[in-house]
Amino acid sequence: MERAWRGFAIIYASKKEIAERLCEEIKKRETPCSLFSYKEANFKNIWKCYDGIIFAMALSGAVRTICKYAQSKDKDPPVLAIDDEGKFVIPILGAHWGANEYAEEIAKLLGSIPVITTASELSNVTSVEEFARLVNCKILNVENVVKVTSALLRGEEVCVKGLKKLPNVKGKYKIGDDCKYFIVVGEEDREDADNVVYLKPLKLSIGVGSKIEADEKTIEEAILFALNKINADISQVEVISSVREKVRKVAERLGVKFRLISLEEVNSFNDECLSPQSQKLKELGIKNVAEACALISAGKNAKLILRKIPYKGEVTVSIASIGE
Repeated sequence: MERAWRGFAIIYASKKEIAERLCEEIKKRETPCSLFSYKEANFKNIWKCYDGIIFAMALSGAVRTICKYAQSKDKDPPVLAIDDEGKFVIPILGAHWGANEYAEEIAKLLGSIPVITTASELSNVTSVEEFARLVNCKILNVENVVKVTSALLRGEEVCVKGLKKLPNVKGKYKIGDDCKYFIVVGEEDREDADNVVYLKPLKLSIGVGSKIEADEKTIEEAILFALNKINADISQVEVISSVREKVRKVAERLGVKFRLISLEEVNSFNDECLSPQSQKLKELGIKNVAEACALISAGKNAKLILRKIPYKGEVTVSIASIGE
C-alpha cells in the first residue's frame, strides 16, 4: 500500500551521495524533499516543519541528535536513519505514525533492507495511528490507542463508526457497531470509555499558484491531484486561495469558499516552515505562493500537511490543516 508522502527533510553528515539519490527518487513521486547538511541544519525548525525526517548517517548519531527534540508520539514527526551505503532503512521514532511505512517504501526505492520491529507490522495489521492518518484525522484520546491496537493484534474485530467505507487497511477493521472495541470518526459526543478511539477529521485549506497560461481545467486537476496525494476528499476543504482570480471559478465549481490573496500579503507573510523560493519566484520578486496562501487562509495555528507540489509544470498546490 503506497502511503501519502507529504514532504521530507533529509539530513546528511559525512557523505552526501545517498541523501541526494534518495531526494531525487522522492521528487520523482512529485513529493517535496529538502536536503540539509548536518552542520548547517536548523533542527528546531526542521522538527516543526517537515512530515518526515531522514538522517543519512550512523544510527547512534541520529539518536543523540533527536533526543533533545522528542516530545510525544502524537506530536513528533516520523524519523528514520539510513546508513551511508544505503543498505538499511531504520525507523527511529514514530513507527506507527508513518516511519514504518516510509521505511518500507524508501527501501524499495533504494534496494535497501527495512528494519521493522513493531508488533503491528510484524503481525500484518494496520495500527490505529496509521488508520487515523489514512483518513486525515486527529486522534483525540491517544491514551486508548494501545488498547484498540492490542485488540487487533489478538485478532479481535474493531468497529469503525462515522465512515461509509474503510481505507485500504490490514487487520479486522469493519464498518459496524457490534464490536468490543471501536474507532469513532466525527464530532459526536465523546464518552469516557477505554475501548474507543475518537478521531476528528482535519479541516483543510488549499493554496494554489499558477502560471498565467494555466487554464481552469488544469487548476482543478491539480487541486484534486494534491488531495489524492494525502487521501483526502474535497468535502474536507474549507477554503481555496490564490493570487490568481481565475481560481475563484474553480473553487466555486468544487463547492468551496474562495479567498483572493494579494501579492503584498503573500510577500509580507512570514512563516519558518515555508519552502525556499524557487529561482523563478526570486526573479519575479515573490516570496512564496501556494504554501503562503494555504497558511494565510488557514489562520492561526495552521500547519502545512502537504508542501507545495507541481502539476504539469503550470500549477503548484499546497495544503494546510486549519488550526484549532
